[in-house]
Amino acid sequence: MNDVVRYESFPTDGLAILRIDRPDASNAVNTAVMEGLSIGLDRAREDDSVRVLILTGTGTRTFVAGGDLKEFHSELKTEEQVYEKMSQMRHVLEKIAQFPKPVIAAVNGAARGGGGEVAASCHFRIGSETSTVGFIQVKLGIAPGWGGGVLLQKIVGRQQALRMILTGEVIDAHRAREIGFFDEVVPAEDVLEAAKKFSAQIAGNSAGAVQSLLQLLNEMEDLPLHDAMERETALCSRLWMTPEHDAAVDAFLTRKKG
Repeated sequence: MNDVVRYESFPTDGLAILRIDRPDASNAVNTAVMEGLSIGLDRAREDDSVRVLILTGTGTRTFVAGGDLKEFHSELKTEEQVYEKMSQMRHVLEKIAQFPKPVIAAVNGAARGGGGEVAASCHFRIGSETSTVGFIQVKLGIAPGWGGGVLLQKIVGRQQALRMILTGEVIDAHRAREIGFFDEVVPAEDVLEAAKKFSAQIAGNSAGAVQSLLQLLNEMEDLPLHDAMERETALCSRLWMTPEHDAAVDAFLTRKKG
């Protein structure tokens, strides 16, 4: 970890929280944030006690403000340098999107530009009532730089993604829920607790089953229908033979007898 990304682990809850901690800079992503997120993701991946990861920002105003333009414009002087820096964060978002454990974004405030991209990379998004989302890059004469526009389209569909990306429109939390970007909207003071509550619903299930299903659902998007359905049957058959399944069935039958 470093000074701008905090990692908290709650082993008894099967949970870790990764927090971007630059409130004075609206939690903008600079090089140190990129490095801290990558390290935190590796730590959560390797820790078997972590079953679910929550990603959030410090404070109530901003989830992530996007890239740190002050740092980037002082350092990046060529197209090649820009590509290398944008690719560094794109790799972080790829790591989140393909993470083997569920990642929940607790969107505690404004998600602007790259902040929307960060939220889009997570498997689930819970937004505060006061949060907003805007893919505003076009207003700065650029495109989403971290691959988040592609992820947005997968979540909300082509038409909604086109509207958001080409207009740079900023939408409120309830509109984000209507189009399917947010899975849930809660009062601002409850956003982290709501994410923890949701994480507990997942963490209470077999880690092997959850992670296998997450992997399958990620991979089946690119598979023909027959192959995707067959993979699901094969996964069920493999999980059927696990001790976790035996224990769950025994508990179910015991309750039924009672």
